[in-house]
Amino acid sequence: MSESRNAAEKLAEIADEVTRCTLCELHRTATNAVPGEGNSDARVMFIGEAPGWHEDKQGKPFVGASGQFLTELIESAGLTRDEVFITNLVKHRPPGNR
Repeated sequence: MSESRNAAEKLAEIADEVTRCTLCELHRTATNAVPGEGNSDARVMFIGEAPGWHEDKQGKPFVGASGQFLTELIESAGLTRDEVFITNLVKHRPPGNR
């Protein structure tokens, strides 16, 4: 098995675990878990604090206004979102985004 496939499988396992996680109360008010997405072999990783409203609705990190800005920054560095990994420290949106 190649290293990249192994890394992709491990990230998929983690995403599945995050999606099913009930260890804290945040899952009760969240619509979707937001485990992260991107290239499992990325040399660059962006880590935010927690999902916002748009991220909670779509289950994807940085898809709202901040996501558009992040995409611009990534592209200004000569990369695409497909080349990086994007995630948050907290995987469910906190109530009131706080």
